[in-house]
Amino acid sequence: MIYLDNCATTKPKDSVVRAVSRALAEDFSNPSSLHSFGFRVDREKEAIRKQICAYFGCREGKLYFTSGGTESNNTALDAYVSGASLGDKNVVTTNIEHPSVLNVLRNKEIELREVAVDASGHIPFEVLDRAIDENTIALSLFHVNNELGSINPVEEWVPRLKAAHPALKVHIDGVQAVGKLAIDFDAIGCDSYSFSGHKFHGPKGIGGILLRRDIAPLIRGGGQEMGFRSGTENIPGIYGLGAAFRALEEEGIRKEEAEARVRLLRSLLEEIPEIRINTTEPASPYILNVSIPDTRGEVLLHILEGREIYISTSSACSSHRTGKNPVLTALGLTDREAEGTIRICMSRETTEEELRIFAAALAEAVDEVRSIVRR
Repeated sequence: MIYLDNCATTKPKDSVVRAVSRALAEDFSNPSSLHSFGFRVDREKEAIRKQICAYFGCREGKLYFTSGGTESNNTALDAYVSGASLGDKNVVTTNIEHPSVLNVLRNKEIELREVAVDASGHIPFEVLDRAIDENTIALSLFHVNNELGSINPVEEWVPRLKAAHPALKVHIDGVQAVGKLAIDFDAIGCDSYSFSGHKFHGPKGIGGILLRRDIAPLIRGGGQEMGFRSGTENIPGIYGLGAAFRALEEEGIRKEEAEARVRLLRSLLEEIPEIRINTTEPASPYILNVSIPDTRGEVLLHILEGREIYISTSSACSSHRTGKNPVLTALGLTDREAEGTIRICMSRETTEEELRIFAAALAEAVDEVRSIVRR
C-alpha cells in the first residue's frame, strides 16, 4: 500500500498506539476522581500539557485539550465574534480558509471581509493589511492551507499587525503546520493557535488550542479543563497526543528530507503532458496539488485505489460538498482543469520509491482516462 492522503489523516505511530492502549488498559481512572488512582492519571495529563506547551514555546499562554482542529477553531472564533455584531465592526479572513473557520464566520451577524488569494494561492501582506481597520475585531488565518499547502508567514505578519492594531484578536489555524514547520507560539504573538493530533501521527478525536488569554468556553458543564472545556477528559487521546509530540521532539522537523521528496515528486509529475501544479512557494513540502486537464480527479483516485495507492481530490472535510471547489475557483482554474485536480499529501514516512511508483501509476491512469475523454 502507498498512502498519500496524509492531509486527511496520518497513520498513528507505534508509540502512540501503545500510549493509547496503556490509558485504556491501565490508566483508565477519571482524572477528576479524588483517590490516588485519579491523581496519578491527572499528574500524567498535566505533564503532557507541560510537554506540549514547551514544544510550542508557549510560556505566555495556556494549552487546553479539545477534540481537534474544528472545535478549537470554532471555540476561538465564537469567543472573539459573539456579541460583537453591533455597530460597524468587522472580521477579516481569507477566501480559502478551512470550513471550520468560514462556516462559523459566515453565520455571524457581522461584516465579514474575505481577502482573496492571488493566482498562486497566496495573500500579499499589503492586501491583507488594507482589509484591516480600526473596526476590525478579529483576524483568522491558516498557517498552512489544507488543500494547496500555501504558507502564511504568520511569525512575520502577526507582530506587525498587532503593533498597528493592538486590540485585534488573531487566530491561527495551525492544523496542517504542526510537525511540518517550526512553530513558536510566543514569537508569533497570536491570541490563539489550533492543532489536531491525527494530522501528525497522533490519535483522532484529540487536539488543542493555545491561548494567550482565557476566552469564553464553548462547552459548559462540570468544569473540567480548568473550567474551559467541560466533560470527562479524553485520557487515551491525551496520552496518544503526548506520544506523538515526543516523536516530533525526537525526530525533529526534517525539513530538508521533505523538500527533497517534494522536488522529486514535482519532477516526476511534470513529465505528464499539460499538467498544472497548483502548489507554489512558499508552501509546505508535504502537500502537492495538481490539475490534469481532460481527466476527472475522482476517476484517477479510483484507478489508483485499485492498485492500493491512496490520494484525494480535495480535503476530507469537504469531500461530500456539491458544486465547485472554492479553493480551485479562487485560483482561477477552468472547469477543465478543476475536474482533473488531485491532492498528494506525504508524511515523513513516505519514501522516494513510493513516489516513483505512484508517479508511474498516475501517468498510466491519465493515459487511460484521456484515451476515453479525447475520443
